[in-house]
Amino acid sequence: MAISTNGDDQSALDVLLDGDIDAIMAQLDRIVEAAPSYRRLISRWENQGWSSEAFDFSRDAEEWNDDSIWTAEQRRFMLFSLSEFFLGEERVTTELLPFAIAAPTDDQRIFLASQISDEARHCVFFDRFYREVLGSEAETITANLAIQRANVNDDFKRLFDGILHDVADELRRDPENFEALVRGITVYMIVIEGTLALTGARFILRSLKEMDRLPGFRDGFTHVNRDESRHVGFGVKFLADAIKADERYKRVVQETLSETLPVGVLAFSPPWVEDRYDFDTPFGYHSSEMFEYAMRSLSKKLAAMGMEPSAAGAPA
Repeated sequence: MAISTNGDDQSALDVLLDGDIDAIMAQLDRIVEAAPSYRRLISRWENQGWSSEAFDFSRDAEEWNDDSIWTAEQRRFMLFSLSEFFLGEERVTTELLPFAIAAPTDDQRIFLASQISDEARHCVFFDRFYREVLGSEAETITANLAIQRANVNDDFKRLFDGILHDVADELRRDPENFEALVRGITVYMIVIEGTLALTGARFILRSLKEMDRLPGFRDGFTHVNRDESRHVGFGVKFLADAIKADERYKRVVQETLSETLPVGVLAFSPPWVEDRYDFDTPFGYHSSEMFEYAMRSLSKKLAAMGMEPSAAGAPA
């Protein structure tokens, strides 16, 4: 897949101003293919500004407390899934600063600083949703996160507290370690955001839209994922540039994917199902649909980076 340099990046990024997650996800490949400049990505950050306080959760709270419209399994699955998003937003807010310090150009550093701001806002959004809709009585974000940590699985902790933290710590110790930065961008923008989070969000938002539930959350979570799509665009461009400059970074990316993907797949699988690779969700879709969508999406990002789509098991 060739990386465009003909000015299509502006039109490709226009989709990030859309409020429809289906449109955003359908056009994400165009953003990846266009390889928008860092300046364009920064401009979209400025134009996509939003407030976590802007969403009306009154209907959401009524619906969440209505036992006639949710099954116990649906609530359990939602608490598991959303807690992983909530804690994940806090983890990356904390861990991304060394990435920004280590980035070699001002454009890259400024974009990553904007991403830290995004991740903090996402964390505040989830904190508000947990308090106003799900009934958390925590008085601080720290307390709320501590409570919800019981909902995530051990593989999530391995991914965020182990793999992501370790590469961020390596960059804290040595900001000049460009290979560590390549690993970190692969772990976060390609695996966590681009392969896992956007896939999980797509299926959650699609289900809630079909059932017409939690309208305030749907609106806010769509804004979150517009931001995440922009972050993924940055990650693909950064790695494409690194590989173009030195093809040895293909090996670094592939080794990182091989280490991270097996943990990541399990991080987003409920711990209570009998087979964590093969299970039905309480919202009518099967795990295979999520995994296939995620790997197709990954293969396209790899191609845009100048790698074989089959790297790390992604289908061609």
